[in-house]
This record gives sequence, C-alpha cells and structure tokens, in this order.
Amino acid sequence: MSDKNFVIGVEGLVSSGKTSMCKELIKLIPNTIYIDAGYIYRGIIYAIAKNKIDLSNSKIDPFELMKNLKVEFKIENGITQIYIDNEKIDENKIETMDNAIGVSKFASTNDNKNLFLFARNIIEEYRKNFNLIVSGRNLIQIYPEMNIHLFITASLDVRIQRRFNEYNGKYSLEEVKNIIEQRDNIHEKAGFNNVSDITEKIDLTECISAKESAIKVLNILKEKNIV
Repeated sequence: MSDKNFVIGVEGLVSSGKTSMCKELIKLIPNTIYIDAGYIYRGIIYAIAKNKIDLSNSKIDPFELMKNLKVEFKIENGITQIYIDNEKIDENKIETMDNAIGVSKFASTNDNKNLFLFARNIIEEYRKNFNLIVSGRNLIQIYPEMNIHLFITASLDVRIQRRFNEYNGKYSLEEVKNIIEQRDNIHEKAGFNNVSDITEKIDLTECISAKESAIKVLNILKEKNIV
C-alpha cells in the first residue's frame, strides 16, 4: 500500500447503487471523503436551468461556468454539497429526472479537455489531505493514477426499484424505467462503460442495503491491499 493517500474511482450502471454505497463506504475507512462528480454536474445543470443558459455550446469551460453562476461545492461530513450564490441547495431540487438527463447529455457532449481538467484539479487538491472515493464518468481518462477502478453493476429490475425508491414516489415505475433506459443508451453511445486493467467489476444486485454493499466493496478493497 502506498504512503500517498489513495484514490478509488467508482463508475457503473445508472442506479446500480454507486452513490449510496460510497456514502456508507467512507464511514468504514478513516480519513476518507467522497466526491460525487455526478452530484456536482447536477448542481451545475440546476444552475444552468435556473439561469436559462443555452447549453448548445459544447466548449463551455466548467471553471468559468461555475464562477459565473456562483456555483460552489463543499465537503461536509465527508460528502459533496452544492451551494449556489452562497445558498445550500436541497438534494430534492437536484435529484430530478430532467437533471439526470441533463447531466448525461452534458457529460457526453461537452468538451472533454475542459471537463477532465476540472475534475482532475478537484481530485489532486483533496488528495493532499484525504483518501478519496470518487464517482463519475471517464475516470480512467481523468485520473489514471487512481489505485483501483470499480465498475458497479446490478440487474435492470433492481436498478429501477432502487431509483424509484430514491425518487420517493415523484415518478412512476414506468417513468423511472424509461429514464434509466434512456440514460443507459446515452452512456453506451458515449463510451462511459469502458474498463481497464485496474478495473474490478462488482455486482450489487443481491445486496439488500447500502451498508451491505459497502461491506462487500470494502472486503474486495482489503483483498486487493488498497485499504
């Protein structure tokens, strides 16, 4: 195990339980924080919609965009939180189907050079003081120096039910199924499901809770001598 703080990259299928698992996993590993790139993007998309900004320009600079929209993210209790114009944004405002689609399109069509540099700088800054668990897309390209790359999967039926439960009745099962399939299609075309020789595929279908998922992942990390 390296003396340097470790970076664990987490990608996977839509609604496979990545975020919930990561939030539990940081409780099990000392001095570890969770950076959710998808959540940061959802905050950006929310601010864009609120300010009625045209996203058709694929060369938008994320640094300038966040500055102009007064979007900030902070780590609180080890987890990413979004602030817009110094106001903390409630998760319910960000966790919508429109935002989910917006994030998938934003990440698949925007200029990769800008997005990759933006994400890499965040990782490098926090790695100075913390172990990191980072979820997002294209992590292999963004930060190839990570210690391990986890690709999380689950069956379609389980993914639909998990996301339906997260939305807490805001959408029907059929609506959730449609949005997951739409996002799956976007991600497949964008090449988001790529793996490498440092990738470990983990199926969380049978896990009945986020804590159980986190324990399963932790045991694999221990076997790999990451933690």
